[in-house]
Amino acid sequence: GVAALERMVTRLTEGQEIGYPLEVSVIDHKMMNAFAVPGGHIVVMRGLLEGADSPDMVAAVLAHEIGHVVHRDPTRNALRTAGSVGLLGLLFGDFTGGAATVLLAERMISASYSREAEAKADDYAFDMLRSAGLPPSALGDMFERFREEFGDVEGPMAHFASHPRLTDRIAAAGAASSGDSAHRPALSTDAWRALQDICDNQVNTRDAD
Repeated sequence: GVAALERMVTRLTEGQEIGYPLEVSVIDHKMMNAFAVPGGHIVVMRGLLEGADSPDMVAAVLAHEIGHVVHRDPTRNALRTAGSVGLLGLLFGDFTGGAATVLLAERMISASYSREAEAKADDYAFDMLRSAGLPPSALGDMFERFREEFGDVEGPMAHFASHPRLTDRIAAAGAASSGDSAHRPALSTDAWRALQDICDNQVNTRDAD
């Protein structure tokens, strides 16, 4: 499983200027998610491997998270959150209700920046996938799974969403894949099975989930 994951990352990053040595880890958790943290670290959760229908979908998510690493989004987000909370605290003070106002305002600021960062990471992923001989539509397929699992953000709550609407992102992935030719899957059948079972050799509580 580790070898399969490394093979996938190598295929995606070959010839790319990342700027950081990447470290991709898998956490044995049922949540269908992945995220990047400062320093070139990307975390994939077991639920994403189990929820994906193909290795191309996982490769697409990795390409998206690599986009965050290249754009330094995790570090910028941490600095921005700390700075905006401190500034808003000075403006509103810590009187009754002030803390709630600060958190609400910070959430709206962070969501606005995050949506832009997510859109840029999607565009980066489309280019990376094409360079690796993989279809950008694979990212749309993964977004479709997320929409089936979690739904989409609609109405007033969209103002507080840190990610663009999944429906829009699915459409963008489809447009980016227009005219794509046949491709070689991100992993062989055996390697894909090994990656999905990567947590099986670890002590885990999967049966208790």
